[in-house]
Amino acid sequence: MPSIAEKSESFLLRLRKQDTPTGVSLSTIELLMRQTGLSKTEIAHLALRQLADRYLPKYELDDGPLTQEQIAAIRAASPATDIPEERVTRRLY
Repeated sequence: MPSIAEKSESFLLRLRKQDTPTGVSLSTIELLMRQTGLSKTEIAHLALRQLADRYLPKYELDDGPLTQEQIAAIRAASPATDIPEERVTRRLY
């Protein structure tokens, strides 16, 4: 018996009767299929991949802002430690 992690999930995609700002019609899908040579499923996967790349973080979330101790350690290790404060024009954090 396959585990849940191995099970492929699917969902129903209902196309719009006409194109809208958030949906596409069958005629648009067919044009995309002819233009790209991809299947309906491949087009849906490509569109979802591009949406995920656009909106989802591409890095593992960290633990939040640096602590004062971490900032002090970075400053102590930095070769810029000897630069007078008044010469600093921009900070990274």
